[in-house]
Amino acid sequence: MTRADRRLSTGWRIAIVLVGTVAIWSLMVWVGTTLFGGDVTPVARVVTSLLIFALAVPMVVAARRLLDRRPWATLELQGWAGAWRPFLVGTASFLLPSAIGLSVALLTGWLQITSVLPPLDLVAAVAFTVVTVLLLEAIPEELIFRGYIYRNLSAAMAPIVAVFVQAALFSLLGTSLWVATSGWGVLLERGALFFAMGAVLGILRVISGSVWNPVGFHLGFQVVAQTLLVHPGIEVSNPGAVTIAGIVPAFVFASTVTLMLTRRRPDWRMPEPDERR
Repeated sequence: MTRADRRLSTGWRIAIVLVGTVAIWSLMVWVGTTLFGGDVTPVARVVTSLLIFALAVPMVVAARRLLDRRPWATLELQGWAGAWRPFLVGTASFLLPSAIGLSVALLTGWLQITSVLPPLDLVAAVAFTVVTVLLLEAIPEELIFRGYIYRNLSAAMAPIVAVFVQAALFSLLGTSLWVATSGWGVLLERGALFFAMGAVLGILRVISGSVWNPVGFHLGFQVVAQTLLVHPGIEVSNPGAVTIAGIVPAFVFASTVTLMLTRRRPDWRMPEPDERR
């Protein structure tokens, strides 16, 4: 190994990025509490979204260059020319099963969805959610966990193992932040949700060979969940039905949809060498 190839071990590099991630998200919480009193207003959403995006993306760029000493392209975050297809496949992997499940729930009368917003206001609200989810959650979180962390883990272990290790780290970090702001009562619920989500997103990353696929799935999930379960302009008769019919099927069948649309068969057992290029 030449002097130029020497670098910290995989564990240390991942630990440094995780510490940076905790610092960035903690800063977001502090800004939201200090400047906006903890209220999730549109202005607060924009400010925190821009803050996370502006700090998280450069952190991963710097870590890949200075800690890993590897090319950015090897994270499988292609430029837009090569990104649109896996992104759309990832989005469809959530929306298709979700739409089928919600349609069944609506047709059987199990669920009713009512908008109190005019059509143009509803479109504007969904568009606002799409943009802020991309900046605040989908791109930064996928770049860190299914991009940087998964890529480093998959060079040292089988991809299937790397998927569940990064899911555990994703769950640990996400649950810790929720416990810090909402108390221990959310531990089991959030822990299970984050682990399941991290595992599904990791599997999609392996199947598709692109970080843009889980970015698309993440976007679809958050937009549907935040629009139907959180937005004050949308009324649902049975929130539990939204989860069971509109979210669970997408988590279960996402990998099937991605497999059908990509027809890519990855090797789940062999580590993926991360060589200098």
